[in-house]
Amino acid sequence: MSEKARAQRVGELIRQEVAKLISNGIKDPRIGFVSVMGVKMSPDLHYANVYVSLYGDESQKKGSLVGLRRSAGWMRREVGKYLRMRYTPELRFFEDDSLEQVYRLEEVLEEIHEERRKAPLNHLTLSDIAEELTFGNSFLVTSHVSPDGDAVGSVLAMYHFLKALGKTEVYCYLSEPAPAVYQTLPGVEHIKQPGEEMPEHDTVVLLDISRVERTGSLETWVNRDWDQKNVILIDHHLDEHPEGKVGFIDSSYAATGEILADLFEAVAFPLTPEIAHCLYVAQITDTGGYRFSNTNARSHQIAATLHETGLDTAGICDHVFGSIPRRKFELLRRILHNTAFALNDSIAYVGVRQQDFIDIGATREDLNGIINHLLHIDGVRVAALFNELAETEVKVSFRADDSFNVADFCKAHGGGGHAAAAGLTVHSTLDAAMRDLLPALEQAMGDAS
Repeated sequence: MSEKARAQRVGELIRQEVAKLISNGIKDPRIGFVSVMGVKMSPDLHYANVYVSLYGDESQKKGSLVGLRRSAGWMRREVGKYLRMRYTPELRFFEDDSLEQVYRLEEVLEEIHEERRKAPLNHLTLSDIAEELTFGNSFLVTSHVSPDGDAVGSVLAMYHFLKALGKTEVYCYLSEPAPAVYQTLPGVEHIKQPGEEMPEHDTVVLLDISRVERTGSLETWVNRDWDQKNVILIDHHLDEHPEGKVGFIDSSYAATGEILADLFEAVAFPLTPEIAHCLYVAQITDTGGYRFSNTNARSHQIAATLHETGLDTAGICDHVFGSIPRRKFELLRRILHNTAFALNDSIAYVGVRQQDFIDIGATREDLNGIINHLLHIDGVRVAALFNELAETEVKVSFRADDSFNVADFCKAHGGGGHAAAAGLTVHSTLDAAMRDLLPALEQAMGDAS
């Protein structure tokens, strides 16, 4: 099936499901009589522009459109239950004035947009990146979904750096709140979640991420007016086609926070205790307290520099690693009890269902770090954790020792990450995801032996 034919098929499926939801499932009183006229898919199938005819006076039409847009997230999740796709397209609603003219205009704009988006990233030195930052006046600073310590710490370190440069308009956004363990980081109150209104900005700073889709609900904001703003990417993950205009990518760094430490040193920027705190958390979380194989001599040199600012490193480590909530302990106990093994006990794997969280009163955040317990079992080369997000959506996380590259395995199945830590999302049931991926993992590990 051609890409165009697939886009048309997906668009028609979405049109049918959205029409059903509008007729039967939405309780928003603002939504009046609406007809779904057509759906236009973006070339990468990440966006579905839904064109609707609205009835009533101007006020009623406006109310219906606002109601539809506010319900877009819920409808996307519902539609995702019926689409056999790795990524459920984001729904965007537009009033249908002249559908054919709109379609043609969109096609032209998408062709221009994709051509410019595919332009190769201009790789710069750290000093040049700092210069690019000085050119900006207003900034959107963000990172990936399911933010970890490196993501949160790097975003906040960049915030403090830009404010020290005299930038007054610095907006930090993540698709989800910073996990509780990072709520003590200096400046964490400045991290927001996206709402209806996007702050005006001329510069986007993408940290610990190489693809815009990994920003989750920020993706639309980042993509909007792409040609009219600078997009600066700083990351330590390798990607064949990193998305940005200028950037610095180096996988020899153990964390993006380490890159920022060298960035600040390159321009002789004096580290404040606030910035050092954020960078230290970024570093210790991505190196597992300097225990992971990505730790190198430079990691310890950067740690020494951060320590010299007067950080209470012992206190920070104790806060990040030293204690867990009772609900996380109960979740860990259940996971360890349900852990199974494969390939002569070299694979440890477990499935976590939505009901497990309900039973225990745990949150998704409580899963952070638990997979490492599986990898630490004697003889285990790869640990796999299957996390049921919805009835037909499963997030799969992998950790590995240096005998197997889980990033390559995940890439072959639509995901990505590091050689020792990677993941992917599967649009199927939890049982089906385990049934399909585990044999493939065994085969790949056998081939790599």
